[in-house]
Amino acid sequence: MMKHSLQIALIGFISVAMFSCKKDEKANISKPLTVVGQPISDTILPKKDVNGNVIPLKGTMLAGKTYHITADVTINAGDTLYLQPGVKVIIEGDGKSPETSPAFYVKGSLVSAGTKEAQNWFTVKETAATPLSNANFKDDAVNDPAYAGYWGGFQCGPDADLLLIRWTHVEYTGGPWGSNAADFGAKPGDPRYAVYMNRKTGFSKLILEDSWFFGSKDDCIGKCENTYVSIMRNTFNKLGGTGGEGVNLKSHVFGDMAYNLCYGIATNGLKTAATDGVNTVVNIYNNTLVNCGFRQTKATRNGSINTETNAGGFLYNNIIVNCKSGLRISYQSEKGKPSDTLNTSYGNNLTCIGRGNPMGGAEQYMIFIEPKQFTFKQPTDLNGYVNGPTTSLGTNDGTNTANDSLKYDPMFKNYDVKTNSLGTAYRNSVIPAGADFHLKGGSPAIGIGVWSGGNGATAIPVKAKAPLLVQYGFPMTVLQSGEFGANVTPPNKDLGAFPTDGSGNQHVY
Repeated sequence: MMKHSLQIALIGFISVAMFSCKKDEKANISKPLTVVGQPISDTILPKKDVNGNVIPLKGTMLAGKTYHITADVTINAGDTLYLQPGVKVIIEGDGKSPETSPAFYVKGSLVSAGTKEAQNWFTVKETAATPLSNANFKDDAVNDPAYAGYWGGFQCGPDADLLLIRWTHVEYTGGPWGSNAADFGAKPGDPRYAVYMNRKTGFSKLILEDSWFFGSKDDCIGKCENTYVSIMRNTFNKLGGTGGEGVNLKSHVFGDMAYNLCYGIATNGLKTAATDGVNTVVNIYNNTLVNCGFRQTKATRNGSINTETNAGGFLYNNIIVNCKSGLRISYQSEKGKPSDTLNTSYGNNLTCIGRGNPMGGAEQYMIFIEPKQFTFKQPTDLNGYVNGPTTSLGTNDGTNTANDSLKYDPMFKNYDVKTNSLGTAYRNSVIPAGADFHLKGGSPAIGIGVWSGGNGATAIPVKAKAPLLVQYGFPMTVLQSGEFGANVTPPNKDLGAFPTDGSGNQHVY
């Protein structure tokens, strides 16, 4: 911290001198890099003390450095590990055992402060034992290294305060749990999630912004509980081998998921599912989901956006393309009980499927809405579902039209929906090089979203009799803003993660 103070003082002195000498020129002084605690100069981590015990990690990983993680890392309660922009972390894991699949155990805070110009990385080095994925692995869950699970991710336990990952690449997670699995609600041998949070009392804070999550053996953001979340403007790709979600939030979670691209996820791109008697309310808006749900062959698991047991929120402005199924507000699934329909409001979503016919293989269908769930086509929705009668249980016995449905094509700038639905192309988990999910002029998804300046069908929705929706709002303000807070992008008048005003997802593919 003393170094940080000296940097600020020196910059201030230089600024005064330049202003005094050249009053007619405007000095462009960049902000000094943040330093939290002591700089970490050792690049092989973690270190051990004289007795051979692993030393917990804290302080600042420095811009431009590459660090190698050779064993589990612990960040103690009250401590912070901070990564300046432009840091690369190589985890030396092979996924074959808990001992050879290092993880970050976060009891305090971990902040990866990458920037668009200087991104951070948590990944593995390509070796004969750890081959990396490539574009040739389009639909091969058995052999694709993306699903190998080489390291153990970020496991945030009962004392964790903050996990903030900004402009950061996180790749190849899913290494197996060992003897400590029960402490994290798992069993030995289960794959670890890229991110897990479950604070014992109060709330942890999970902020994922402008980052890339690529390759996981099961869920990527998995079964987080007792957490405030802001999951904004990320790309989730090739997540879950034969099962698993992009994001799977559980009990007592509140916040927003918006402007994310989910592409080629095994089951759902975005999912919330609480438990009986414990609420979860997460707003899910302005996301784009493509080619999700087809590596999960079990019935009633959906394939795009799913809410289950006692979970609710505002679900608006999403684009779903060539997924196994559109939005599901569940009545009942294989594991889940009913969603919290009282605290759910939804509409203004577009669902496009290349064809409404069987695509080949067990249960390989694309449908707009799964029948016998709580989901009804809303007047503001664009999809080919025909609502049926409401049953005594409140579910929908409607039908999906079997005809070609390309009239709901969102018209992406550089991604042809029809071409990518033919044959088995809809199962392709590789984002095509140069794909652009912004909307062309004339797209039906332009100008029909709910937003702060809208009126009528595009006004920000209100559900006055829903106590949690009224309490938490849309979007939510459960997390402060700033360098160590959330940068929330509100709903846009265009649908999807890439609105025409350029305010959403900033990634280029």
